[in-house]
Amino acid sequence: MIMRLIYSRSLAVGTAVVWTLAAAPAAYAQATYSFNLPAQELGKSLRAVARKTGSNIVFEPVATRGRKAPALKGGYSAAQAVERLLTGSGLSARQTSGGSWIVSPLRTASLVETSATSSVVATPAAAQDEGAPARANTADDAADPEIVVTATRREQSILDVPISVEAYSQETLDQKGVRNVEDLVRMTPGVTIETSAFNSKFIAIRGLFSATGATMTGVYIDDTPVQVRTLVLATNFYPAMFDLERVEVLRGPQGTLFGAGAMGGAVRFITAKPGLTEYSGSARAELALTEGGDPSYEAGIAVGGPIIQDKLGFRISGYHRRDGGFVDRIPYVADRGTPEENSNARETTVLNAALTFAPTDRLTITPSVFYQKLRRDDTEQFWQLLDNPLVPRPQIGRFVNGEGRPSSGNDEAAIYSLKTEYDLGGASIISNTSYLDRNTDEILDSTSAYQEVLGSLAVLFGAPPVYFDTPFGGLENSTITNFWTQRTFTQELRLQSNSDADRLSYVFGLFYQNARQTSLGIDYFPEFVAWQTAAYGFPLLGAPDADDVIALDDNATRDRQYAVFGDLSYKLTDRLTVSAGVRVSHMKFDFFQLRSGAFYGGEFVTNGRTSETPITPKFALQYEPSPDWMVYASAAKGFRQGGANPLANTTTCAADLAELGIDQVPGQYRSDSVWSYELGAKGRAGRTLTLAASVFNIDWKDIQQPRSLQNCAHLFIDNLGKARSRGFDAKIIVMPARGLTFDIGIGYMDTTFRETILTQNGQDTIVEKGDRFAVPWIVTLAADYQTALGFGDLTGYYHIQYDYRSSFGANPDNVDFNPITSRTDEQHFVAARLGVRRGPLDVSLFVNNLLNSQDDLSRLQWIPGSDRVLTNTYRPRTFGITGGYRF
Repeated sequence: MIMRLIYSRSLAVGTAVVWTLAAAPAAYAQATYSFNLPAQELGKSLRAVARKTGSNIVFEPVATRGRKAPALKGGYSAAQAVERLLTGSGLSARQTSGGSWIVSPLRTASLVETSATSSVVATPAAAQDEGAPARANTADDAADPEIVVTATRREQSILDVPISVEAYSQETLDQKGVRNVEDLVRMTPGVTIETSAFNSKFIAIRGLFSATGATMTGVYIDDTPVQVRTLVLATNFYPAMFDLERVEVLRGPQGTLFGAGAMGGAVRFITAKPGLTEYSGSARAELALTEGGDPSYEAGIAVGGPIIQDKLGFRISGYHRRDGGFVDRIPYVADRGTPEENSNARETTVLNAALTFAPTDRLTITPSVFYQKLRRDDTEQFWQLLDNPLVPRPQIGRFVNGEGRPSSGNDEAAIYSLKTEYDLGGASIISNTSYLDRNTDEILDSTSAYQEVLGSLAVLFGAPPVYFDTPFGGLENSTITNFWTQRTFTQELRLQSNSDADRLSYVFGLFYQNARQTSLGIDYFPEFVAWQTAAYGFPLLGAPDADDVIALDDNATRDRQYAVFGDLSYKLTDRLTVSAGVRVSHMKFDFFQLRSGAFYGGEFVTNGRTSETPITPKFALQYEPSPDWMVYASAAKGFRQGGANPLANTTTCAADLAELGIDQVPGQYRSDSVWSYELGAKGRAGRTLTLAASVFNIDWKDIQQPRSLQNCAHLFIDNLGKARSRGFDAKIIVMPARGLTFDIGIGYMDTTFRETILTQNGQDTIVEKGDRFAVPWIVTLAADYQTALGFGDLTGYYHIQYDYRSSFGANPDNVDFNPITSRTDEQHFVAARLGVRRGPLDVSLFVNNLLNSQDDLSRLQWIPGSDRVLTNTYRPRTFGITGGYRF
């Protein structure tokens, strides 16, 4: 009834407008208005056009919800403005004889065929109150999968992009309870999180992964690449999931438009933008209780809008989250430290501010600052003890870390950026300038690790074996302190077409990046001489320096990239489009490494320079058999630059080097590359079914892969032949009944090495042809239901989700095989949410890890055969309540 009154009142207001338009139709048709609208929700843009032009625009809330409109800047008539906003939206507009615009799904004749109670009329008057009607909830108000993305650097509906891409709006992330990158990856088919030593996390797409060297997956915050070249134990930087416009996950090589860092794909975190025409904002608070752990809580608020209408706008947000600990630190050897319950708490603080200045209708200038700090009180890894008949020892609980001291750290990053856009009419010039300043530090308890690594040498000198828990009266206590810095300046300049309606669309660009990274690792072992004497009978490796340092690892790298790129799409017919693109880069890599101290057996300096000029082309063919469906084929090349290896200690690593038949690890490793071939289809069948599916074949050669000198715990990178990843991924959304939605995501990867690689002496196998290197199956299943509760405009909803990863194991005949760490088990995770909405207010109850899964997500042994395994798993079952407000 409320919606019917709004509809009737709006038509009454529109009658005078229709009369005016009918009196001078020619003048109306020729009238041009100046617009400066950012890319935003389609409903907001339609209302802004209605207000500006004095038009009636009729649409269904469910039809526009979740759809994004492209930026509208410059001079347009009312007809041109509506057409521009609806491009790629799956909607069309029909003008009535009275001048009103009727917006409806493609091939739908008129909104007269639908219920008037679910329609909104945007009129000059109604557009002043932009919150109430457009946010009204109906029983069909399900999440719309047709989100607008910029995966091709142009704004397009996700169903029109000839790329395998997943996209999630902030509303969808909130509904699914996504708070961090682990949550995001868990629900995205074809994507995994790989965890290496000290819990460093890296994203792998379609099986392409390496925890060392240059990254394989591009990570972007807006247009700023933030991924790292791994030094010692550095990890990527991922933003918290708050006040984002959307997240895009692009599968397959994206080297043409995103450069060498996106050989396997790219993940883009797009922040919310300032508003020039209306205010918007959100607030979110949460409290959660974890079984056996401390409480978790968060609070965040974001607001933005015009300071000067159409000229100056702002967006500012702040967010803080504390994840309570659930791993107890209980020193396994009593005199090594003090116990602490739930020691692994972590805190995240995010501040984001942006200002958009539009001095003219064609020019916008947006400076912004993004800041995030992550603090970790202790590691999330806990111990598992293996049975050893020679050393009977008491077992410990599931979530217990036996170190004596906390392994804590901080990760602080700031991005300063300036985006400038100038609308030339048919094209736009876009400049992105940014500087990333990141500082990371951590201190780790290395006592047990050193006992395992150095203690393994004791038997060589006739001494009793030394285990991680062999007591030495405190002589064994040691720590590792790591510092990293990341300083990256990035400049990109693009010229790109504005309209996808033209036969020719294009993007041309220039790119420059100067990325500097440093890492400093310092290992302290105050009683090193006394410990060696007790363990070996004499100080085998000598004495530490005056500051008790037994190992110092100092690294510095500088990556410089210069690139020119272009991408052209041409519509051969209204249904057939051909695309081609290429990127030509010139890359320089400088490196320096100093290793010194008793552990390394002296001082070693490695430095040098490499340069390469890769060319990464891309080709695509897109065909639309109907307005609702699209099929495509593509071929693309990806590239990753080579680099340098840290040299090994030829004393402690002598046995490992001899087993491989080499005197020293290779000082450098070469670049590697992929060619990806993909066939895909996207579209929707009415309002019931939405589908996006693809099959792919990726050929990978000169693979950069980490290798281990296991007995001395030394990692290096080597080029290991060729591999292939074949498979498919599919996203299926089914809406069988009013308010009910099923979301099915499936990914399959058949990842195998294509040739056998032997050690240098030819006696052992590093990898064998046919060996797998990634989990084959990734499945996510979700169900959503919402309905009016019969109490005013109160809507109830629920969401339940199940995520699955299949098991995987390496070849036991390979020289680097470890029966503990070279396999992963099946992983299962279930989450559920039950809530109510009323207008902009949303309150829900949730449970994460409903079945309390304790599947091992990663395992680490410092040396093969160790009785101690470092493991991490999902947070135990967690109950909570979330409150949100969005306007």
